[in-house]
Amino acid sequence: MNSVYDARVFPRSLPPITPAGNTSMLAEEIKRGESSRRASGTGVRGVTSNLPSAADLYVPSLPGVPDMATHPTHPIEVYAGSIPSYPGEGAGGGVGATGVDATLFFMMIKARRAAGKQRVILWFNGGPGCSSFDGSLMEIGPFRTVSESKTKSGMVEVELVEGGWEEYATVIFIDQPPGTGYSFVPTNGYLHDLDEGSAHLIQFLQNLYHIFPELSSVDTYLAGESFAGQYIPYFAKGLLATNLLPNFKLAGVAIGNGWIDGFEQYPAYVDFAYEKGLIKKDSAPAQEMEAILQQCMDEIARVKKNGDHPVNLGGGCGGVMSSVTDPFVDETNGKKTCMNVYDVRLVDDWPACGMNWPPDLGDVYKFLRRPDVVTALHANKKETAWVECDGRVGSELTMYKTPSSSDLLPGILEAGVPILMFAGAEDLICNYKGIERICDGLIWDGKKGMGNSTSDEWFINGTQVGTWRTHRNLTYAKVYDSSHMVGFDVPHVTNDMITRFMEVDFALLPGIASSSKSRVGSIDRVQLGLATTAAAGIPLLKGGNTDWEAAYNVGSALMILLFLISIVGLYFFFRRKAHLRRQKFGIMDGADGSAEERVPLGALHLEDGMGSPRGKRLRKGKGRARDPDSPGLAGGGGGRSTPPLNGERGHGHGRGHSGGGHGGSEGGSEFGSPAGTVMFALGDEEEDEAKGQGGGGGRR
Repeated sequence: MNSVYDARVFPRSLPPITPAGNTSMLAEEIKRGESSRRASGTGVRGVTSNLPSAADLYVPSLPGVPDMATHPTHPIEVYAGSIPSYPGEGAGGGVGATGVDATLFFMMIKARRAAGKQRVILWFNGGPGCSSFDGSLMEIGPFRTVSESKTKSGMVEVELVEGGWEEYATVIFIDQPPGTGYSFVPTNGYLHDLDEGSAHLIQFLQNLYHIFPELSSVDTYLAGESFAGQYIPYFAKGLLATNLLPNFKLAGVAIGNGWIDGFEQYPAYVDFAYEKGLIKKDSAPAQEMEAILQQCMDEIARVKKNGDHPVNLGGGCGGVMSSVTDPFVDETNGKKTCMNVYDVRLVDDWPACGMNWPPDLGDVYKFLRRPDVVTALHANKKETAWVECDGRVGSELTMYKTPSSSDLLPGILEAGVPILMFAGAEDLICNYKGIERICDGLIWDGKKGMGNSTSDEWFINGTQVGTWRTHRNLTYAKVYDSSHMVGFDVPHVTNDMITRFMEVDFALLPGIASSSKSRVGSIDRVQLGLATTAAAGIPLLKGGNTDWEAAYNVGSALMILLFLISIVGLYFFFRRKAHLRRQKFGIMDGADGSAEERVPLGALHLEDGMGSPRGKRLRKGKGRARDPDSPGLAGGGGGRSTPPLNGERGHGHGRGHSGGGHGGSEGGSEFGSPAGTVMFALGDEEEDEAKGQGGGGGRR
């Protein structure tokens, strides 16, 4: 297969939908709460019986991190397990056997710090069919795997790292649709469209809030990446319309490198190739690329004429990305290499071309397949082994009658919900050029796009990390030096990004030294450091009364301050006493040759806030960076080289890379796709066990 979705070419017999730009119908639906029965979940049977308790779902420890709640520098409170999601017959969760007995697996990390109020983030990876453990173990979560060669047990474990999004919000990582990751669905019960997925999410939340009632009225954000660009707008639509979650507060939506609108994103492959210098205009590869693009544009015109707006397109559109990557397949000494389509700075072995990336993936598999980990996470509902992306989930989610999620974005904005679109600058498959085209083309409140607003430079600790643009409730952030999985590359940047979007007020935190200074345009903000040991002094959030939490934090800060003052006072008292004794016996200070003790009076100030493994991900394994001085294989070369952050060793970002979405006869890796099968989908990494486990699904 040589396209993003060759296997996902859908018939054009889609029903008429609200055209892009004509959003009044959807906006009124949302405002009135009178969405269709499928989206709203009318008829849902309420809270499912025999739910587990919070105590049943508590995770006290994981291999590598015993007693997580009392960790000396990074205490976290974790819950995990499976919760029923089937909303009942006639409630929009599926017809017949579809969705019956389904469960959704989740892992929840409670917020570690209070900044005025509590917040919740629901995180979804893409695919479709890819597990949100990608987010928790490789991107925005508090964990990173430690390979068996570095552990005493000789098995893969995890460690806690700074900069996760749980720092200022409770983050709930959800494996959905049913069948994804540790989630369960009977073999005849897979979902088929996004409205069904929305109904299952609403039922899941009803049950979750019964177990954790303190979360039911907290400001909640929907966030995710890649194919979550389809999931999230549908979920937002359903949540805004339903009357089943009366206290639910949708505070915002954040989509990273999302697959949202094929009308804009297929042509953007060509824009990206030219702007990045991957392909030189008027070259032979450029002519081939333009010819394939024209076929796609003809297909787009035909589909628009019919009044349709599908999630994916046929008619040559699937070949546009391949026309960018095909010229970069290289063979040296009998070994083929290709461009990593998720990070064009890197090369990979052909035909994987990014499918085995990121390099942590193998260890993630080993960790999540440990029997003691399955037990610790209460993930025993699903009998088959965990896979990153489940092909059956993706193939069953046909979406024959599902319009593109971009048609829903205007109504969400008109309902007053802020939207953040962010994009790693080095991703090809859902690249920033496509996201920019989407933002510029949206019509809401009678106006188009982001108007005359300009992009501001975005700095952290004096180094530019991207650009930031906000207009009429829509924000677009371009993140430098990052791939399809922005949190994998620059977690400290995504931490700053999400706290800025959620308007976290650091002035409401106890007075602890900061190590991160952020600026967008002329607006500065100072953030509590990502790697300071002072975090241990801030109590875990337990839910409940926010005012009580704030008072507790202030009281804790005062106690810490008084304790430090007393220590310093005692130090100088005894130092003065020793000095007088030395004078009495005629001994000069320092005469014994010992250095004077230095007592730090505050938290360490890290110049770049990157004193932990979360500071920056170094490249290794399959993700090999090419020589930055090498020429582009298709007339490219050159390109921007991102400067290192405050003395950090930088990475060369040569533009000459090889790759493409190719089928081939070469064998896959241990955790990769089977021989001859490469499908670049729009979610998390494909994994096909070829053992009947439903592998072969999407990608992030």
